[in-house]
Amino acid sequence: MRTIRYFMLMIPVVFSLLSLGCSEQKMADPSEAVEISGVVTLDGKPLSDAEVTFLPADGDPLVGPALTITDNKGSYTMSVNAPRDYKITVDRMANGGPNPALKEYHGAETSLKAGVSKENTSFDFELTSSK
Repeated sequence: MRTIRYFMLMIPVVFSLLSLGCSEQKMADPSEAVEISGVVTLDGKPLSDAEVTFLPADGDPLVGPALTITDNKGSYTMSVNAPRDYKITVDRMANGGPNPALKEYHGAETSLKAGVSKENTSFDFELTSSK
């Protein structure tokens, strides 16, 4: 009898905890996606085969990052999930790891930023080699 009473008291607690895990978070609306493009240069020359990543500046996991690779002219085109401010990382693998010449442009300490909107869709990055 005591077990049944305990079980009956636990039912509302379990449902309350389950409802906390089902919050109203929504993924980015696909109609908000913005196509962006630009050119990446390093020391004045096109940077080919570079990984360009746009990360939401506010860290919103529901928007998530967008990533692409530059072509042989340093050009890139990609779609980001929502208009907002982004931090940009740029890297090109060298000898199986991050390129030391680009160390200030990859990771959390990147200085590259872009304010993406429906009207602002072109972002060129003129990079200089790290010493």
